[in-house]
Amino acid sequence: MPTKKKTTRRQPYHGTQAVSRAVSILKAFENATSGLTAVQLAARLELNRSTVHRLLSVLEAEGLIARESAIGEARNSAYRLGPTLVSLGGLALRQINLRAIALPHLRQLAQKSGETVDLEILTGGEVMIVEEVPGEHMLRVGVGDNIGARYPAHTTSTGKLLLADLSDDELKDVLPTKLVALTPHTITDKQALRDELARVRQQGWAQSWEELELGLAAVGAPIRGRDGNVIAAVSVSGPTVRIDQTQIKNLAILVTDTCKRISRDVGFTRR
Repeated sequence: MPTKKKTTRRQPYHGTQAVSRAVSILKAFENATSGLTAVQLAARLELNRSTVHRLLSVLEAEGLIARESAIGEARNSAYRLGPTLVSLGGLALRQINLRAIALPHLRQLAQKSGETVDLEILTGGEVMIVEEVPGEHMLRVGVGDNIGARYPAHTTSTGKLLLADLSDDELKDVLPTKLVALTPHTITDKQALRDELARVRQQGWAQSWEELELGLAAVGAPIRGRDGNVIAAVSVSGPTVRIDQTQIKNLAILVTDTCKRISRDVGFTRR
């Protein structure tokens, strides 16, 4: 009987194995009181030294690992966790704290407005929902299970607020080459988007009227961190059969007041 080929299983496992080993290297520093050399890591993890050196090289290039000293040969250098990993860890902590701080305010806003309230952050050229409080109506946006959902930033009120706080260079980096049109009302011209972002900066809030989805309206306001930069945004959204243009400004006042309270609670003080 011919032997079965394992090529189809070996290839995906090889990639998974490399990731697993890289993660094990990072976790090895969890209880370390000082830097670790490649030799020490290989012994702790029971890995081949050449494998550890290759993984350390990749991790170092990405800023996840850093050498404690540039003096001496690389193979004898001690390593520590790098600046990128520290930054990501701090970001994760801030997001967790932000959700906890914002949630009571989001619930109050949902109760006052009767509509669905979302807390969103910018990730690349998209916004991601990190917390959601559904509205009280039977016909509503979201049912509380949209956390983690992502949408093109230029199509949403929250996305416009987050994009408006970026510099010109940062905006160029995050925006796609072509702005996708999700509805006939989506802004697809980059100059038109820049003009819209300028209006958003001036008035301090943003709206999306059937730009993400037909029949959907949303009004958002920014949350500012201690340094004054916009770190997240909150939106109130609902169907256009219930939210019309005459209600936009009233909703803008509600969501802006909510975001001011959240900003205050995360440490922002208007200078």
